[in-house]
Amino acid sequence: MKLSNIIKILENRFPLNNAEEWDNVGLIIGNRKQEIKKVQISLDITDKVIENAINSKVDLIISHHPFIFSPKNKINTDFSVGRKTLKLISNGISVYTLHTNLDSSMDGLNDLLVKKLKLVSTRIIDGKTDGDKTCGIGRDCKMNEPILLKDFITNVKSLLSLEKIIVSGKDIESKKISKVAVVNGSGSSYWRKSRSVGAEVLITGDLKYHDALDAKEDGMIIMDIGHYESERFFYEIILKLIENIEELETIVYNDEKVLEIF
Repeated sequence: MKLSNIIKILENRFPLNNAEEWDNVGLIIGNRKQEIKKVQISLDITDKVIENAINSKVDLIISHHPFIFSPKNKINTDFSVGRKTLKLISNGISVYTLHTNLDSSMDGLNDLLVKKLKLVSTRIIDGKTDGDKTCGIGRDCKMNEPILLKDFITNVKSLLSLEKIIVSGKDIESKKISKVAVVNGSGSSYWRKSRSVGAEVLITGDLKYHDALDAKEDGMIIMDIGHYESERFFYEIILKLIENIEELETIVYNDEKVLEIF
């Protein structure tokens, strides 16, 4: 199958213009006329991911995180981005990335995280000002009835198979909650917008110290479930789109987590 046809399937569902302005999505490396027989779905483009693709004779890697963000004026082996770029090209492996366009779109990664948590989304927290009105960062979710925060924390850990999570806020042992905001990935900066729509808790990853401090002072709870942990099921969305294409073989491969908790 031509790479251009695979791209069409992906972009029909998750258009590039649904991505944030700062993001780098779409065809990162490759020739749209390339014939694709085997696809690897990976959250990140690491050396181990590339080695697995080479050993598995993969033609295309579909990733969630772009490994090239800012413009590069040199591509050489002095730095990891250059080494990975040259290795991918020399082995004929294309790279296509869906990042914030996948996060934000309807039935994208943010909505999948909401479903994993058995919550019901009521609105988008930070919607696009133009274009797709069903697209935007974060989901505001309402519960059927109030629940003790400590019990909700236990539920989240169970539903996502997490041993530990980081929680910032006041009255964690006694507080009851009924509205939750969800932002997959690195979303602690969205705590104010989450609070403005009535959410009492923000579930996200990569909690920054000053976001935690300011949110706590304003009575907002932030739960950091981990960036990787909030997005590790990215492959499920992509598989639904391409796994039934007869001429394509698909595999899923992720490198180990960047951070470990001991």
